[in-house]
Amino acid sequence: MATQVSARAKGRPRSCVADAAINAAALELLADEGFERFSMEAVAARAGVSKATVYRRFCGRDELLEHAMTQLDADIPKVPELGDFWENLTELLDGIQESSPGSLKSRIMIRVLSEGERHPQLQAMVTERVIRPRQARVRMILNRGIQSGKLRPGLDIEATIALLIGPMVWLKMLRLTPESGGASTEAIVEVLRTGLAPASHS
Repeated sequence: MATQVSARAKGRPRSCVADAAINAAALELLADEGFERFSMEAVAARAGVSKATVYRRFCGRDELLEHAMTQLDADIPKVPELGDFWENLTELLDGIQESSPGSLKSRIMIRVLSEGERHPQLQAMVTERVIRPRQARVRMILNRGIQSGKLRPGLDIEATIALLIGPMVWLKMLRLTPESGGASTEAIVEVLRTGLAPASHS
């Protein structure tokens, strides 16, 4: 019995490595090849594992991809609790926008923007796993802005989220950065600032 337990314990790290390799391969394959060319076999080949290893974990590509997308939630920025509201909002949006156009997440989002209409299941996955958690963070800080008097009472929160995030998605789709002629998050927030604030605030 002790030998069997020892054997299982030794096998667990290899399983964890396989899990991580499959998740990474799935996201990279989606970014590189798109949803139409995404398959369990291609993920297995890229991950360096057998097809059986993948099929033991997932019934099909949708289940596999949905699970892999949970890894994209790991870096969702927290809502700052202290400091200037507008600086905190800019910081949060910077974290959501995320870095370079060539990053894995950016490449996946560009795929979704171009393929989502043809593949509604892909759009639904990304909406549930990537977009909604980030919208919830923005909603939280906007509600805090209303409560603190930085934003006007009765502000349409959902319309404001669209106004803040929409330009960043557009810039990402065009692969524009402030250095290449795109607007910075700070500039976007500043443009909206007077329209969002109460009449007594500048």
